[in-house]
Amino acid sequence: MQYQAGKLRVVFESILLLYLYFCLTTIFLVVPPLALKLIGIRLGLRPGTAITLGGVLIAELLALWAVSAYYKRRGIPIGTLGWSIPANKAAVIVLSLIAAILYSWYAMQIPQVRQSVAEVSLLKVWGLAVGVAAALIEEIIFRGYVMARLQQAKIAPMFQVLFASVAFSLLHIGFGLMGILCTFIVGIALGGLYLMGKRNLLGPILCHCTINAVLEPWLLLWLLTFYSEKFA
Repeated sequence: MQYQAGKLRVVFESILLLYLYFCLTTIFLVVPPLALKLIGIRLGLRPGTAITLGGVLIAELLALWAVSAYYKRRGIPIGTLGWSIPANKAAVIVLSLIAAILYSWYAMQIPQVRQSVAEVSLLKVWGLAVGVAAALIEEIIFRGYVMARLQQAKIAPMFQVLFASVAFSLLHIGFGLMGILCTFIVGIALGGLYLMGKRNLLGPILCHCTINAVLEPWLLLWLLTFYSEKFA
């Protein structure tokens, strides 16, 4: 009974953290553009995308601070997140890049994304910086923190991957049902890379950073364009 209660506590704590993370992301995505609109500043889609990226970065940094504070308070070594565990680096790197290329190719079937992907601009530089930072932090949280906590509760690896992937996909709910499904599949791949690397974050971070480096800020710009036209 005590063992089952421990499992439930770990799952509840993980759900609570992810819920707070989701709320943070939503607030910092929505509030900055609305605040500017309320004071009479109307931005075009590209400046609006830049502002939204800034909100994403703030939310991600706050989430990273929360996880770091939790580990520090509990006295848990930061290596349990996946920094100090050896991995089969060559195989993980190759598979990570293949997964990133496949997903990037799929996302570039969106004409607006494909047309802009080779553009070099200040918006691209900003999108690259925020995208890589967000990918790094999201992997620390979803693969590092969540899967490590579930492992400590002796929850099966398959469930760890599924739990983290569902949460990861729901974070991208704004992309619609197809976006959620695609992100869930990517989450499965990232979780698999994490396990294949013996719980080293190298694989999922490399894959996720590569995807964001290629697609951002154009994927976010496409999404904001879609919603601006839908609710115009």
